[in-house]
Amino acid sequence: MTTPTTEPRLGIGILGAAGIAERAMIEPARELEGVRVVAIGARDPERARSLGDRLGVPEAGDYESVLHDPDIDLVYLPLPSTVQAEWALRALRAGKHVLCEKPLSANASTAEQIVHAADAAGRRAFVGFHYRLHGFTRRLLEVLDSGVLGQIQRVEFDFSIPHFVAKPGNIRLDGDLGGGSFMDVGCYAVDLMRAAWGEPSVISAEAVRYDADPRVDMQTDAVLELPGGIPALVRSSFIGDDQGSMSLRVTGSAADLAATSVIVPQWGAVLRVSAGEELLVEEKAAEGENSYSRQLEHLVAVLRDGSPSPLEASLGVGTMRVVDEVYRAAGLQPH
Repeated sequence: MTTPTTEPRLGIGILGAAGIAERAMIEPARELEGVRVVAIGARDPERARSLGDRLGVPEAGDYESVLHDPDIDLVYLPLPSTVQAEWALRALRAGKHVLCEKPLSANASTAEQIVHAADAAGRRAFVGFHYRLHGFTRRLLEVLDSGVLGQIQRVEFDFSIPHFVAKPGNIRLDGDLGGGSFMDVGCYAVDLMRAAWGEPSVISAEAVRYDADPRVDMQTDAVLELPGGIPALVRSSFIGDDQGSMSLRVTGSAADLAATSVIVPQWGAVLRVSAGEELLVEEKAAEGENSYSRQLEHLVAVLRDGSPSPLEASLGVGTMRVVDEVYRAAGLQPH
């Protein structure tokens, strides 16, 4: 009589006591069999212990204790982008796979270092563009590729955070920590346009700078060109209206597309395609589906079978190159 085999459990460690860790990793791990968050590390071990106690994570300490825990296979880094590469490299050299919170790193150069370190260590590095794994985004990409819009004539992104979110003291407004609207939400637009249409070229950009730290863009309006000469306009902003926006509009020769809540589809995303007055497609994100849960399910699967991933850090480097180019075009330096 043979004993049934079971898949090995994936142990996860978290570097940093950032609030997003609960939503992006700890809650999804509770719902997924074969996954366990083993430890949290922070610069202040007491803060890590406090968070671990509250969230039911068994081990807590400093960063190094997480990197050298033999029960950890994947390290999640919800760290400021300016230090993310340093700790991603340390985790990879310690034999761990890594998931970097988006954007992958502060700039394309440090992003490439992560990719090289992963190759050298024989481990995998990913960037947390969680929305890509949601069923709504998969459907959006299918529609964009279907030809229903005809010839694409214009693409417009408006990823604007409500003005009351990024207030003084928020990490988004700290240039030393990689703050800025294009780093924070503009990177999503770049990632999506690369997935849908290929590599864009940056034509121009204008930025509204933060008075207290002129390195930080409160709003950036960028003009890019997609393959085939298609204009793509991207607004990233921390000074949106009370509702904010996560919208994509695509104008085609045969029909137009509008999508809402693109960055976080579980927040009521809707996809519509219309030709004049005729509504061709109207779909909503499936109720109860969560992009962070889908992301973790996906990572578990690809780490087990070695299959490719749209979250590969090697793909994320291209997104950071475009982010860098947008900042230069706006008269700002990449972080």
